[in-house]
Amino acid sequence: MEELITLYELEPDVRDIFVEGRSDRNFLIENLLDEDAAILCSIYDVSDRVEIPDGELMDAGLLVGKRGRILWLARQLSQRIPGHASAALVADKDYASLDADVKDEIHGLVYTDYSAMEAYALNERTISKLLRVTLGAPEYVTPASLISAIKPSLISLFVIRLCLRESGTGATIPEKTLHKWDLDDNSESRIREVFRLAINNLPRDRRNGQTPDLLYSSYAAYRKKVGAEYLDYVNGHDVSLAIVRFLKAECTQVFNSDGRRPLQAPEVLEVVMMSCIEKSHLDSFPMFQTLRRWVKSGTW
Repeated sequence: MEELITLYELEPDVRDIFVEGRSDRNFLIENLLDEDAAILCSIYDVSDRVEIPDGELMDAGLLVGKRGRILWLARQLSQRIPGHASAALVADKDYASLDADVKDEIHGLVYTDYSAMEAYALNERTISKLLRVTLGAPEYVTPASLISAIKPSLISLFVIRLCLRESGTGATIPEKTLHKWDLDDNSESRIREVFRLAINNLPRDRRNGQTPDLLYSSYAAYRKKVGAEYLDYVNGHDVSLAIVRFLKAECTQVFNSDGRRPLQAPEVLEVVMMSCIEKSHLDSFPMFQTLRRWVKSGTW
């Protein structure tokens, strides 16, 4: 941290962008920086550039993780070099739309327009490229039908994940449950069952007094806060998982060939999906407009 402060003080024309992970870094390098901007600006996964101990995050009241590191670094830079033009820090909105994550206004800090970077892929143009070019899906499987089918589950999973995080137990959705998720069943009984399985996976001394009923009450309260823009309520890694579940139900043959079989792994499909996003689609989003303006002028 001290070396970074010294660098920015001695070289005020340096332009660095910090993001939450390497996939975000690669995505922004490809879609944000043109050839001239790439000369002026470097993009880093925050953990590759600055060492921030977990204790520093906890002392600052931040959750341990990449997002917490971005917020911590933004606070430090704004306090120690007020008005700096040296760094832009990009954080996912995450659960801010449900008032469960901070969305502090800090100099140099920019939030994704939706809950996660992967939400930029959930549009008909990007999904059309994924279906037709990448997967060779049949014509009856349309981008609109896919997006419509996965939206309810994306929202349910988003709220479930929040409730489990807020429970303080460390409980997660069991992998087996996640990878067999029924897109057509987002009923109360289904949600309660997920909470039961998540809690039962924990030793009793780690359950923190939580029960499926308590977790479902929290779920119902948060679910009432969900607004009309579903892209504000999407966990990034759930997108490709839901797409795989949809395709296996509608046209499983797309994964039959040797070349496409690896794409049924959600983490693989996610990489391909993000590469289908077109730069022109991103031009209208405030986050990209803000970052491009800053790279060129150093002003916000």
